[in-house]
Amino acid sequence: MWTKNKTILLLAAVGILLFTAVQGIVLPQRDHNEQVYAAEQQSPLTHDLQSIMKYQSQYMGNFSNLSNLMHTLPLNEIQSTMELHPDSLTADILYHAETADLDPEKLERSLIYNATAAFALVDNLKQIRFKFNDRTYTAERSQLEEWYGKKLSSLTDSPKIWKPDVQEPLANHVYVQKGIASLFTVIDE
Repeated sequence: MWTKNKTILLLAAVGILLFTAVQGIVLPQRDHNEQVYAAEQQSPLTHDLQSIMKYQSQYMGNFSNLSNLMHTLPLNEIQSTMELHPDSLTADILYHAETADLDPEKLERSLIYNATAAFALVDNLKQIRFKFNDRTYTAERSQLEEWYGKKLSSLTDSPKIWKPDVQEPLANHVYVQKGIASLFTVIDE
């Protein structure tokens, strides 16, 4: 009887210790890792290519696919809606914000990154317009292919291509400025 009680107490103590370890160490660490990952997805410099590969498509007409892609790219924290124009193979991303209220460098990096991702993953998308309340940025596939010197779909073949060709250059302010000037038609509204 005494041995049985000791065994029950020992198992209860082990259970309490395991419960405490899971609640006090494992779950907070997991939550912290998830928060760090979510923060990294807001920057074009640290965004995870693999998180968007599931949105690769031959056709831009799949509204939910393109919408989900845009909602996993940087700038997704800004409320937005989307319009597709299948006749011209154009997508409009309508951000409900003023560009003046945003960090200009993050905005410009994100626009280059998001346009590159959209064209690289959606084969027949020809033009994308990022429309803010005060400004519209328009990019064309042909301009980005000329900028990168290759078919954009080849950029997603491997993270070993995406990171040095797309992400790392975005750390350079001069590169970003040249990219905005070369890749986008900007219209103030």
